Amino acid sequence: MIAAAADPPRRIDRDSVFAAALLIVIAAALTTRVGAAVAHHGLLTAFTELFGISAIVWFAAFAICAIAREDRARSPWHRGDAAVLAAIVVAALLPLPALGAAAVFGTGAWLAWRSEPGSGTRRIGLVALALSAHLLWGPLILKLLGSELLAFDAAIAALFAGGGAEGNVFGQAGSQAFAVGQNCSSLTNLSLAAVLAVTLAQLFELRFDRRLVVAALLAMLATVAVNGTRLATIARRPELYDYLHSGAGMMLFGWASLLVTAAIVGTAVARHPDFAPR
Repeated sequence: MIAAAADPPRRIDRDSVFAAALLIVIAAALTTRVGAAVAHHGLLTAFTELFGISAIVWFAAFAICAIAREDRARSPWHRGDAAVLAAIVVAALLPLPALGAAAVFGTGAWLAWRSEPGSGTRRIGLVALALSAHLLWGPLILKLLGSELLAFDAAIAALFAGGGAEGNVFGQAGSQAFAVGQNCSSLTNLSLAAVLAVTLAQLFELRFDRRLVVAALLAMLATVAVNGTRLATIARRPELYDYLHSGAGMMLFGWASLLVTAAIVGTAVARHPDFAPR
């Protein structure tokens, strides 16, 4: 009688471990936004509004999980992985969302650098790097160059409204003036187009070619245009301020920006020569 050979022991999957670690620090980076959404709107309303977080961010987190679960050759572990994972744990435990956002960037850079081309961990790392543009670099740039960037939004709003702008203040002649704050700037969500383009490219294993770059840039311009239209409408119809600034109107414009971005980037992905639906 011949005994069946024992299955070789399965080693720990590097893709899955780093994907789980990234989800933890992404959650840590978003704690302030989630807490603010629940505090202002209640748990149920905040849930229906995705806790104030763009659907593109949720999709990027889903893509990280999907790539990690693919049935492919496992990525080998590298020297230094344990130290990076330890740093992720520290960043997740400390109550500093900015540290969590920095950990998303650091982890993405490590995986992109210390992984084989085309491997699951390399692709997960590239998604994390793109996501860090929204979680870390966008807010940081807005803080450093806030006055200049908010003045740009005000100028776009004034152009659409047929009025004037001075600094971050815009309005129509002889009418009430409005100031663009950081939460109302289109630049807050400008990076989401790049996040979506990179995420789709890695999920479907596409070369990030010129058509995807152009699509991301066009989607960014569309984001500026949609937000400029919202601000211009406030200038033209001041009685709708609450509705468009913090009410249902703001949410509708947010979804409009999301749909336009998804349509532009999604079309470019669908027409990519390497695209093959799964």
